Amino acid sequence: MLEHTFLHIPSFGPNRERKLWHSGITTHDDFLERFNGSTYHRDQCSLVASTNHALKTNDAEHFARVLPRNESWRCFPNFEKIVYLDIETTGLSPEGDQLTVVGLFDGQKTKSYINGQNLEELQDDLRKFDMVATFNGSLFDVPFLRKSMDGIYIPPIHIDLRFVLSSLGIRGGLKKIEQKFELEREDDLKGLTGYDAVLLWRKYKKHNDADALDKLVRYNAADISNLKVLLEWAYKEKRKETGFDRMKQED
Repeated sequence: MLEHTFLHIPSFGPNRERKLWHSGITTHDDFLERFNGSTYHRDQCSLVASTNHALKTNDAEHFARVLPRNESWRCFPNFEKIVYLDIETTGLSPEGDQLTVVGLFDGQKTKSYINGQNLEELQDDLRKFDMVATFNGSLFDVPFLRKSMDGIYIPPIHIDLRFVLSSLGIRGGLKKIEQKFELEREDDLKGLTGYDAVLLWRKYKKHNDADALDKLVRYNAADISNLKVLLEWAYKEKRKETGFDRMKQED
């Protein structure tokens, strides 16, 4: 979708973008061919040219900078180095609470980072990715990580599925949404909440309870294992909303 996107141009919204498509300008190259040399469009052409180059060179920083945050879904699947992230903590305040478990899912396998064991590996592993997907991570997970781990690298493109799904009329907590999509969790994880995750960590720390830690890690993994399915569905629906594919079919 990025090759057809013009929303990074100042004053361009969805309607103006759609009019541009209908005029026959559907790619960055089309735009440059039509308007290059025009003094009026000089700044726009410069931005489109730099965006075209960024797309070809997989420059995630560029799109994180110029694309409206609520349009970050357009970066999927152009950027294949995407990771799904979720954190568990001892509470809601990064000033007084701690990270307990962080989970990363690269679309194939999950890796868990446990406070006191391997949490320091998170920094290097996050650097492998251009894009991160979370559920409510823009309000909780990412700010908490930045407060808790000095200099932590967060992939530049962030898709917060809570808000992408909400824009499609799918609202509520992650577990409620999973039920709507008939996405299952292991039996012993059904019904667990964030507060249960806090209690599991306390039990592990107080009694060195390996079973409690195992359950917490699996609970965290469950929070990210279905994000890929939800993002793939949301991307198709958001792309459909733009009307681009329907317009091309009519042509």
